[in-house]
Amino acid sequence: MNPSRPLALVDLDDTLFQTGRHMADGPRHVATLDIHGAPMSYMTPVQKTFVDWLLTSTDVVPVTARSVEAYQRVQVPFAGPAVTTHGGVILDAHGMPDPAWQAHMARALAGYQDRLLSFVAILLRAAEPLGLSLRTWAVVENDLAMYVVAKQNGGDEARLTDFAATLPQFLSLDGFYLHLNNNNLAILPTPLTKRRAVDEILRRDRERWGERPVIGLGDSLSDLGFLDTCHWWGTPRTGQVARWVDEQLATTRHAATVSG
Repeated sequence: MNPSRPLALVDLDDTLFQTGRHMADGPRHVATLDIHGAPMSYMTPVQKTFVDWLLTSTDVVPVTARSVEAYQRVQVPFAGPAVTTHGGVILDAHGMPDPAWQAHMARALAGYQDRLLSFVAILLRAAEPLGLSLRTWAVVENDLAMYVVAKQNGGDEARLTDFAATLPQFLSLDGFYLHLNNNNLAILPTPLTKRRAVDEILRRDRERWGERPVIGLGDSLSDLGFLDTCHWWGTPRTGQVARWVDEQLATTRHAATVSG
């Protein structure tokens, strides 16, 4: 960490890189590997130039929904701490989980464990009558269930959105919230947010270095919580946040036209 540089809080997937199926043809740089060690996600030349600039100009803190294991497969040479698992884990500069945050999350999520683990089977049963093929699992860190994720096996991603709308018929979401982006559906306990972990990162950073500029980058509506802690923030023009802004502007323009 260098206190003379800005601090950059940066989401990863679909912000700095994306899977190959979401890219046009052209040059690409490997950004992540799959569990077998094969390339999985890529950066465009523009993204690669931007990432190189971030790494040389700021202290970058990744803020990602990826599990620790999935974060370890990222090939970008981040050198500082990281927030993973939707805020469930804070890693130090050596990639080791922060014990104080680990203890905090163990207390916060203790009452959610049985329900989280039950959601996996419930999701599969709920998808069956709809002919929806899902793969779903609980993300577990240090023997602590953090959240449940479901992905559709092929097909139209819009069907996952429709499926998410039916979930209250099958399970109680009291104390949980849903996050849906592209082909990723997550059910998360309310104590688990990127914002809470980022608040702790910023508290420690201010305590050690004092106040410095904080920049945030994220593509998803779930990133808005931690982006709100930043002095400035940005979003890719094709991400979920950008689409939401476009929809709001279109609604505003339509309302203004009708009223005019």
